[in-house]
Amino acid sequence: MPTNLKDKNITLKSRYLAANFIGLAMIAAVFAYAGVVEVIKWQWSPFAGFAQLPPQTAVVLKYIFLILAAAQYVIIKVLQKLLLAKSLENLPQAAIVTFALCESVAVFGLVLFLLTGNALDFYVFMVISLGYFYLFFPKYEQWEKMVSAAAPAKKIKK
Repeated sequence: MPTNLKDKNITLKSRYLAANFIGLAMIAAVFAYAGVVEVIKWQWSPFAGFAQLPPQTAVVLKYIFLILAAAQYVIIKVLQKLLLAKSLENLPQAAIVTFALCESVAVFGLVLFLLTGNALDFYVFMVISLGYFYLFFPKYEQWEKMVSAAAPAKKIKK
């Protein structure tokens, strides 16, 4: 464990940068899913989905996935509080779990597209996913504030 403030900042910064890189890679994966959607639409035009679901079943499935996507917001908030309540050492883990939940919303859209062939459904879930990434992507300043608030207040001369 670092003994002085400078070492703590370096460790926090390196942990943040590692989590940040993972988050950016997961955002890139969402865009890769869009590439998959476009390639499938182009290769198998017209693409009607692999499942050939009746329209009413597809609509029900879409609403179930939308409810799950909305629930992800609450799940993210709860999991962040639970992980960070144990220890601030869990900041990177909380960030990565958050990223996975954000990305899973795009996966809902990809699954729906593969079942029904409606690319617009995928893009709706992609936008929701990217919105969650925007809302929940960690900022270094937030991490610093959380660590500073948890540490005993010390005045440092400049």
